[in-house]
Amino acid sequence: MNENQNKYNPKPAMIFASVVYCGVVLAATTLFISFVLTAFPADAYLSRLVMVIGGLLIGASSIAFPVALHTWTIEKTHRAWTSVFYYGEVGIMAVNTVVAFMSLLGQHTGYIVPEWALLYEPFSVGAIVYTLFAWGTTFLLDPAHKRTQQTRQLKDEYESEVAKKRMEFLHSIEGEQTIAAAAAADIQTMLLEQRNGKKHFGSQEVAVNPEVGFVKKEAVTEVPKIERP
Repeated sequence: MNENQNKYNPKPAMIFASVVYCGVVLAATTLFISFVLTAFPADAYLSRLVMVIGGLLIGASSIAFPVALHTWTIEKTHRAWTSVFYYGEVGIMAVNTVVAFMSLLGQHTGYIVPEWALLYEPFSVGAIVYTLFAWGTTFLLDPAHKRTQQTRQLKDEYESEVAKKRMEFLHSIEGEQTIAAAAAADIQTMLLEQRNGKKHFGSQEVAVNPEVGFVKKEAVTEVPKIERP
């Protein structure tokens, strides 16, 4: 009875932790987007929309990394680099969140933003490029991608070796003999089908005995004689 009551069940804790994690990411993402939008005029609708989408994607990336580490990145090297990219993104998000809050605080209150934060503000959008680099590298390090590349490389090397062997055979004695035989067969076929441009008369071939000479054709009807008066 006690064993059933104390059965290990981490699911509730995992669900609660996931909700907390997503809520924190949402808060940091909202703060970052609010900070970035201050750099664009109010009527720059397209730019503001793009930056909102970009900020949401960065937030989604910080959620996708743990999922990838939990279900996808199993191979040692792949997992190690994914972990580095994940903690790097969390570090960038932490700095951006602090700088964004200080910048917004300076705009709406009398808070004096530190000089280092002012110097960092233009580089905060580098998080977009970092996300692009991190996920691109993660996909390239995928063992499945490596196997695909190895298969393609093997196929290219195989075709290259076959081409080399063909060239070696072409310049060998056996290759010259094969080419000569093929050429002789082509010439014989050409002479049989078209004897220097001459073809058989009619639809049926007339049998001709070369041992018998030409026979003079005789008229089958007599030529009428014309009498003079």
